Amino acid sequence: NIKLVVSWSVVQPASIMRSIQITLLLALYLVALVVGQAENAKIPAELLAKALNHASQSDDDLDAETTIRSLRYGDINTLYKVATSMNKAGDRINSVLIWHKLADGDVHHIMSMVSLGFTYSEEDKQQAIKYFVQAGEDGPHQSSLYNAGRLFVETNDYMRGLAYIRAAATFERDNYNKNAGTQMTQTATEAYHDLSRMMLAVDMKLQDIVHVFPYASIDGFPKEGSKEDKLWVHAMQKLEEYAMTKKQPAMQMARKDLYKLQNSKGLSKLQDYLLRGVLAQTLDMITDEL
Repeated sequence: NIKLVVSWSVVQPASIMRSIQITLLLALYLVALVVGQAENAKIPAELLAKALNHASQSDDDLDAETTIRSLRYGDINTLYKVATSMNKAGDRINSVLIWHKLADGDVHHIMSMVSLGFTYSEEDKQQAIKYFVQAGEDGPHQSSLYNAGRLFVETNDYMRGLAYIRAAATFERDNYNKNAGTQMTQTATEAYHDLSRMMLAVDMKLQDIVHVFPYASIDGFPKEGSKEDKLWVHAMQKLEEYAMTKKQPAMQMARKDLYKLQNSKGLSKLQDYLLRGVLAQTLDMITDEL
């Protein structure tokens, strides 16, 4: 049910006309729902009606008539703006439902994903990570990349945490994106270096080291296609071959490439630590075979 709140304490023709206009717009909107005119965002009629009712009554920075017209046609940005206003006013349930429809449906609305990420960040970190990852990768959206990384770290997934925080720190460079925020870039860069230092004290299994290594330099070392990159890729291929065949020549070639890579000047401290870990663990594997 849609209820319009109209103050009659002072009878003014302009106020009466505006209320009548809004009432007519509401009626037109509901008719539009019936005949299927508001399909753009595919929001259920009842939920849209609640958004419309909020827009007609809100003291927030919403132009009621313009907003109602936009809602009538299922305008995505208007729906998001109204849902945000509803959330701010305390209607958490319906605002979250609208964000879900915008984020999960065909619309694939990035800012609704961001809002859902923050909504779930305290009570359901895995759900929050899901939406921050989606927004961060699909936008791409810098602060969502950072927040995904931050939550990965909080859930002790340091590998993914490092990867996403690095993506936020290098956002402008890697995406040529003018929308990168200076403060966000600085925050992500500091967080990346803090996490890198922390990971120097973490004992990692060989598989984890292999996954972390590509993200262990904020400068992007080794560059794709470079001599150092080819050494790393070839070493990983030989380690995989050894794991499948147990042939010592494959292990020896892998370790030879890793030793060469260890002497490279561009290695970060974390990458050097990781390489030492690979060499130590592969040596243990050779010893166990003897």
